[in-house]
Amino acid sequence: MALAKIRNFIDNSLKTVSTPLDRTVNLEPEIGIKIMHSPNDKTLNVTVLGARHLPQNFGFTRVNSYVVKVKLIPGKDKFETTSRNESWPQWNEEFVFPLRKETKQKFGKSKVVEEEINGSRFIVATLYAILEDKPLIATEKKESEKTSPTKEASKKGGKKKEGQSTSSDNQDSTKNKLFSQFFGKNSDKLAESTATERRAYDKRRTVGATTIPLDPKNFVCKPPKSKHTSDVSTGDLWKPLRPIASGISGADERKENKKGQVELSLCLSKGEKDEDSGGQLILSLNRLRCSLQTMHEHEGLKGQMYLKMSVVDSGRITHFWKSDRFTPTVSMKFSPETARVVADNPYKGALNDVSFVVKFVSKNKMGKKTPVGHFVIGPDVGGAYGEQWKQALAKPGQQITKWQAFE
Repeated sequence: MALAKIRNFIDNSLKTVSTPLDRTVNLEPEIGIKIMHSPNDKTLNVTVLGARHLPQNFGFTRVNSYVVKVKLIPGKDKFETTSRNESWPQWNEEFVFPLRKETKQKFGKSKVVEEEINGSRFIVATLYAILEDKPLIATEKKESEKTSPTKEASKKGGKKKEGQSTSSDNQDSTKNKLFSQFFGKNSDKLAESTATERRAYDKRRTVGATTIPLDPKNFVCKPPKSKHTSDVSTGDLWKPLRPIASGISGADERKENKKGQVELSLCLSKGEKDEDSGGQLILSLNRLRCSLQTMHEHEGLKGQMYLKMSVVDSGRITHFWKSDRFTPTVSMKFSPETARVVADNPYKGALNDVSFVVKFVSKNKMGKKTPVGHFVIGPDVGGAYGEQWKQALAKPGQQITKWQAFE
């Protein structure tokens, strides 16, 4: 009888649990947001409830904690939650966005106007994963081990000559104190703060973001604990976290490339002789956009990445530019004044055999190079690559800026 009851209980439980188990096979990362609008206080209260189905690791590195950044667009105000070291973090942290805009008028007077809430304004919540920092802890231990024997040696060696060693050490210490008093205090503090900020930023990885339009149709609930009767709320919203898009305009260019995209400017400087000869053809790099999938793949290789632009004239590389190595990232800016290559145009028809080659390469710690993607901009290339070349030659002196995808 007991075995029969156990079998019936297991069969019934499996029948009831089978449907939710089927739904949770492929779970996407989600974030919980609640937005309340208070017309009397002229504020927008955004509460970050929590997140679920988050990734446990990125490549071979485990996730230490999670952080959510909330921003009102358009607007300059943005807030960030505290870090949570949980697989299903719960914050329940509220952030207040003021909806009052102060406008200056004549005679030094100012007027406060409430900003309207409509579908053209958004709340964007971005979730970041903070990775563990085990390699840094290991290096600190090694450095401490290296410094410890020197301290012991200094203690032992201090007995050799009492007068010379102590006097020189005291002179050096007094000099260092004087220099630190006049020059070194503020610079050391700034250097330490910037170094810590860079370390914290390098450890962050973007899990995804969600966008909630402030459409009045979404505010359908009344908050249970509210100061005013006119307060309205969206209730608890659980939104999936999507990869951050690059925001490129254009119907064809909106499709995100898995390997990455770069924003390039091509300009033909005007020569002294005529429009077709003289001057230079300059290709400059502005920005890089990489997909999260590519970033995670190459981060698992424990390597770094770099970009290379080359000028190829009749099958021979005449000039090239190579960026510094950087960790896999979603977005990165470059200085167009330095990130550039130049092709000379001394006579008419000199650019017929010239082309630009742009490469995106990943290099691991062992020195092995893995090509991510490349493309060529030149006269005999079709598609968007050839179109940018033709427009630059047709309009001397104008910068033709376009987003180009790696193949």
